[in-house]
Amino acid sequence: MACTGMITMSMRELDRLKVIEAVAEAQLMPWRAAERLGICRRQVERLVLRYRASGASGLVSRRR
Repeated sequence: MACTGMITMSMRELDRLKVIEAVAEAQLMPWRAAERLGICRRQVERLVLRYRASGASGLVSRRR
């Protein structure tokens, strides 16, 4: 089976992606992103690390 490079994201994950991209590009402070997403600052930092390592696919829920 060939990988097409496509990922499926929920609307919530797409919103999270936009916010995490802004933090990764230093356009948004991590504490402000945490407020916007309703999570702690430390979790934002973890998500930024996952985004930098794996791209958008790193933000997709691993529970699915």
